[in-house]
Amino acid sequence: MNNFKNTEQLKDKLKKYKIEDDKDKYIFRANSKYIISSSIFFIIIAFIAVYSLYKGMIGIERLTHIKIILIAILLIYVVVASYTLFSYKIIIQNDEIIAKKLRVKMTDIEKATVKIGRISATKVDRILEIITKDKKRIQIRLNISNELLFFKLIENKIGEKLDI
Repeated sequence: MNNFKNTEQLKDKLKKYKIEDDKDKYIFRANSKYIISSSIFFIIIAFIAVYSLYKGMIGIERLTHIKIILIAILLIYVVVASYTLFSYKIIIQNDEIIAKKLRVKMTDIEKATVKIGRISATKVDRILEIITKDKKRIQIRLNISNELLFFKLIENKIGEKLDI
């Protein structure tokens, strides 16, 4: 995520930003800083699990059933979390925002707000909160590369309904 000091800087950058190539489909993936920091965490967990398994196999430590189960759980967690991280994407296509199974038509958006929201008990991050015409509240986490292009595309489609 780009480090904008405040929303005024983001608004100024958004006003100056020009879309250079007009495409039918835009794909926004997780940004590299987020991928690297998360990957380091997954690599450390995988290393600990594999090292413990290695020590058990060569006889330094005794492998119990519970250790084997915990090692398997850790390795499965690393694989699933890595897949989720690397497959994360938001697509803007045919005036729709598509994120996993979520599809929101730009014409159905009553209001879209960029704000800092609570992701978990201890973590906050920048999110796009969308309120549709049928009063559904949708939150999309914005750990994407080139979020200025993302905001500009939405602003071009919904205009003043986008609030930063």
